[in-house]
Amino acid sequence: MRNTDARLWRALCLAVIAGIVITSASAVAGAGEPVKLWVFFEDKALTRAGELSAIQEFESTLSERALWRRGKVGMEVNVNDLPVAQAYIEAVEATGVDLISQSRWLNAVSVFADEEQAAVIAALPFVRDMRPVARATKQLPRFEDVGEMSSPRGGGTRIDYGDSYGQLEQIQVTDLQDEGFDGTGVIIAMLDTGFDVDHEAYRHLDLIATWDFINDDENVANEEGDPPGQDSHGTATLSCVGAMKDGVIYGGSYNASFILCKTEITGDEIQIEEDYWVEGIEWAETLGADLASSSLGYFYWYTYEDMDGNTAVTTIAADMAVARGMVVITSMGNEGGSDWKYMIAPADGDSVLGIGAVDPDGERVYFSSVGPTYDGRIKPDVMAQGVEVLVATSTDTNSYTNAGGTSFSCPLTSGATGLLLQGHPDWTPIDVIEALRSTATMSASPDTLMGWGVVQASDAMYSVPLGVDEGEELAAPVLVWSSKNPVSRESVFTYQVPATSRVHLAVYDVTGRRVRTLYDGDRHAGEYSARWDGRDSGGEGVASGIYFCRLTAGKRTASAKVTLVR
Repeated sequence: MRNTDARLWRALCLAVIAGIVITSASAVAGAGEPVKLWVFFEDKALTRAGELSAIQEFESTLSERALWRRGKVGMEVNVNDLPVAQAYIEAVEATGVDLISQSRWLNAVSVFADEEQAAVIAALPFVRDMRPVARATKQLPRFEDVGEMSSPRGGGTRIDYGDSYGQLEQIQVTDLQDEGFDGTGVIIAMLDTGFDVDHEAYRHLDLIATWDFINDDENVANEEGDPPGQDSHGTATLSCVGAMKDGVIYGGSYNASFILCKTEITGDEIQIEEDYWVEGIEWAETLGADLASSSLGYFYWYTYEDMDGNTAVTTIAADMAVARGMVVITSMGNEGGSDWKYMIAPADGDSVLGIGAVDPDGERVYFSSVGPTYDGRIKPDVMAQGVEVLVATSTDTNSYTNAGGTSFSCPLTSGATGLLLQGHPDWTPIDVIEALRSTATMSASPDTLMGWGVVQASDAMYSVPLGVDEGEELAAPVLVWSSKNPVSRESVFTYQVPATSRVHLAVYDVTGRRVRTLYDGDRHAGEYSARWDGRDSGGEGVASGIYFCRLTAGKRTASAKVTLVR
């Protein structure tokens, strides 16, 4: 088939797809009404020389913290980080659609388009795909009167937690805070519906940046045009991580620094749209966020078959954030008692921590969404309290209430994770996942109802030695890739261990998923080598692409990149 004919055939197929999309969307939005669509492009419209120049320019815009965090996982700036081609954007806008958002990582824009506009866009030669922007329509979480608050309360700890003690003690946060951990030096991004940062529990808060992705301004609280209570959900979730009001409430990482991203609520129900989420996590990554906490999720327009870790737009974006060294923690969802029952995106990501909900006694709450993912992986990852959680409210600047939902087990886990990153700043997202899973209450027998069990933060912190002991060998291990780059079949890695220590050598893909363990055991000081034949742990050949070999020797790490071409 000639190029022209192939292009016309493809455009026709996309137009048909677009028609199906608009028809199905119209059933919900109303016949003839524009709907919000993703438009994905083929490339960034750059020559090789232009690509290299653009990469250098973009790298200069990243914060030093973002570059340092990327360095932990060996992720360099690449073409996926570059902006969407302006010429492509202008061509789409020329159809008369309203442009809503852009995603560098997805190489896509979201637009409001009617059926005719969608067909024209689908025929553009550089358009790869189109699909509806997914959204989640969720009732507000349950808020309950806390009654008369208890004080003092802290079980002998140095902090007076008030009624927030139980939700933190259950996941061993109180143990770590009693030792002085409070999130200092860690940057946490919150992606939610809005935040009332004038609340008394946030007067200490170190805010690095805020952005409202609906109204394109810095105001993340309610403003003109917002429905009443838009910022209530985010105000509540933020308190599980960052609140500090002595005798009343503490969050897990109350002394961390924060980046706040406001997403959308319309009408009486929450409508959280994934394009704002994608924009938010990309923005937070450039500012150097170590951790993203999101009590939002998406399944409207998706099916259970899409919960495979590779399909939902937010899941893809979350995995790309993890590949850049950011820990991503998200709610499993409150669908456990519904016909859907499974997790909602991006909790299905294989390098995303999906958090379920338990009661104060550590028993799973009926509404907590379950696994497995469609491709058979265990979800949730870990659990935290999701009923009777004390939170700050946006009703006024000194009000609190009890709340329920995985919306709150997620930030409780995020607060605990902030402490782990404070204690182990060199930890990668994979280190965090392994530490949390291996020390949770069901680590020996995980299942698809509670995953690896309830978080045990102190145990996770000390699952490997903390800090550097006096007299310890400070030299880092050395890992070099001694094969010709790229490789087609086998890679040889040579590594040096500076002192007798526990050694772990494994290969990871760009999402941070462990593909194959090459060595796990003790080594004396010396030089060793290992071979990787391009297969995963099940013996199956992996796809062409970029992979990372990561060496851990004691408390020190090293990494090397390999490009596999089949």
